[in-house]
Amino acid sequence: MSELGSGPLVAIVEDDAAIAEGLALNLKLQGYRTEVMGDGETARRRIEAGSPDLVLLDITLPKQSGLWVLERLRAADDHVPVIVLSARQDEYNKVAALQLGADDYVTKPFALAELLARIVAVLRRTRTGFRPA
Repeated sequence: MSELGSGPLVAIVEDDAAIAEGLALNLKLQGYRTEVMGDGETARRRIEAGSPDLVLLDITLPKQSGLWVLERLRAADDHVPVIVLSARQDEYNKVAALQLGADDYVTKPFALAELLARIVAVLRRTRTGFRPA
């Protein structure tokens, strides 16, 4: 699912369709473009080919995990900003994601307003500096 627009492109890597669709809708309302991917292998290929401005990445995915995706992106010298969204709240997974190069880690369930603020903050620190609608 791709949304046309002029804002930053956010890749949503999430296998729960309800969460992915909700995120895509809310991001679109804020002026972002979105692309949704439901598994790790597809995500790695499409992120490398599509050059999104930011990735929202679940850890528990079909085919390959989000940590696998993150590791492959960083190994390929892809420095796209990544915010991990995960139900895993243990210290091990948070530390692993951050050590692999995640820019932030948000646990599910999350407050939408907080996630949107974190997206703005990460984009502000990186290349786009986008201000949402």
